[in-house]
Amino acid sequence: MLLVSWIAAVVACLAYGAATVLQSVGARRADTATGVGGVVGIVTQLPYLVGLALDGLGFVGNVVALRQLPLFLVEAIVAGSVAVTAVIAALRGERLRGRDWAALGVLGLGLVLLSISAAPAEASPTSLTRDWLILGCALLPLVVGLVGYRTGGPSSVVLLAVAAGLGFSGVAVASRAMGADPITWGLLLNPLLWAIIAYGALAVGFFGVALQRGKITVVAAVTFVIEVIVPSALGLLFFGDGIADGRLPYAVAGFVLAIGGTVALSRFAE
Repeated sequence: MLLVSWIAAVVACLAYGAATVLQSVGARRADTATGVGGVVGIVTQLPYLVGLALDGLGFVGNVVALRQLPLFLVEAIVAGSVAVTAVIAALRGERLRGRDWAALGVLGLGLVLLSISAAPAEASPTSLTRDWLILGCALLPLVVGLVGYRTGGPSSVVLLAVAAGLGFSGVAVASRAMGADPITWGLLLNPLLWAIIAYGALAVGFFGVALQRGKITVVAAVTFVIEVIVPSALGLLFFGDGIADGRLPYAVAGFVLAIGGTVALSRFAE
């Protein structure tokens, strides 16, 4: 099962990396999103729809990975999808500069350090009250995103990216929490499943609008940093995620390097 989780994490990374490129292309084809019709115009573009399909594949991989691997490791691997986007950009003819290769190396080193510092384990069971609390917290990205949607200028892009990051964080946290539950028909009534759906819809919607309104370098950097830091902290505090004995320095260094490399490569999602 542990090997399956590792494979699922890599699949999620590859799928999300390709999806970001396609969603950016689709978002740019649509008119400026000023209402519900504008959002529909974005999500009905063919490249965006294909990107959503890959997002679905990445999501499944993410959920499977989180059944055995800690949030800080899985989310760092997923955020490393920007490296996949960089490779796609190179294949499309863009020349990688020296600092781009350096960023790829830094990101890779960070992921290696995180992988050797993580202590794989199933998520700790959560109470029904906590499950409903996770679902209720979906109001946070909703409010932030709506404020950003109605705001103009650079602050709009940042707020929308923050909302998207919080949405993706919610998906990760709910998936990790649900990892302790048996896979039965009872999951259909589990508030964590509905939390995943709610957070996912908010994340995809606000991320699409942010891509349409602003530079992907800003959108991707803000979104990636939030979706790594927030779930990682919550996983360590509340869901039994652990670091192998004596390897905390490796985990800290890997975390910093992974985020730094991801942010440095975020321009390739454009």
